[in-house]
Amino acid sequence: MWDARPMPVRPFVPADAPAWAVLNNAVWNRTATPAGLLAEDAARLAEQVSRRWVAEEGGQVVGLAHLYFFPFLPPNFLQLDLTVSPDARRRGHGSALWETALAETQALGISSLATNVRDDDPPSRTWAERRGFALHAHRFSSRLDLASFDETPFLPALVRAEAQGVTFSNLAGADEATVTRYLDFVADRLIETPDLAGHPRWEREQVRGMLHLDKNPRPDWLVLAAGPDGEWLGTTAMVQYRDLAYNELTAVSPQARGRGLALPLKLYAIRRARAAGLSTMATNNHSANAPMLAVNRRLGFAPQVGKWELFREGESLAGSVADQPNLLK
Repeated sequence: MWDARPMPVRPFVPADAPAWAVLNNAVWNRTATPAGLLAEDAARLAEQVSRRWVAEEGGQVVGLAHLYFFPFLPPNFLQLDLTVSPDARRRGHGSALWETALAETQALGISSLATNVRDDDPPSRTWAERRGFALHAHRFSSRLDLASFDETPFLPALVRAEAQGVTFSNLAGADEATVTRYLDFVADRLIETPDLAGHPRWEREQVRGMLHLDKNPRPDWLVLAAGPDGEWLGTTAMVQYRDLAYNELTAVSPQARGRGLALPLKLYAIRRARAAGLSTMATNNHSANAPMLAVNRRLGFAPQVGKWELFREGESLAGSVADQPNLLK
């Protein structure tokens, strides 16, 4: 029987970082470290919202909630990540964390929330929908084994691109004017993606942050395709998370699409990740981005558990949703 008694929820403290990393990694199949978690919080800008809470049972952390600014969301949205250990669900922890985060959201004057649910966990989606969330997007995660990757079958695609007069370079040694131009180029490409179509164009500093140019910069991992006249046609951008190469973006400008440039760009990224001694490359794709999903499948990226992105918008945040039997948390 579901226990409706309130569960203890308190603000996160640095000493909770090990328990947070263990639980979050187990549920989401991640490899975060306590030090990385604390460094992430320290790196957030002062004006960016970030609130964390934990739920305890028997002195053990069994639930997590993180309310924070996420640049890929529409204006006046915050991201809410809410996770409870599978063996502690249906005991009110999720409801207690939800009510705490909801009250904070209302106090901040924010009108809308986003949350993510694993796409192999329908009960979690049901739980979120009972609290006013609705499906916004489906995103697919995939990984490439760099150690076993063989680029030979894909070299003809590179030859065809070069036959068009396309050259490939990167930002290693680029001057500040070129970096600024690149930040603007990426900002333009971002609002052409399914992820950010219709969103405000990013400021340069947001793009710099996404590309880690102010922390662990790898300008050689920012690859450009240019035409015979020097016009920039497309880019692929990678950053590093621990022992993982993450492909943040591969994009081709509208006038250069249909010329087979996305795969060669990805191939250059793969080469650089392998040269750095990394064994895995990861990426995420919106379900509407069929061309890039096809490129990833062709290269051998293996699908991972994806996620449903759920939105709770506007007036639905007014007041608290009555507790339902806790199927998820």
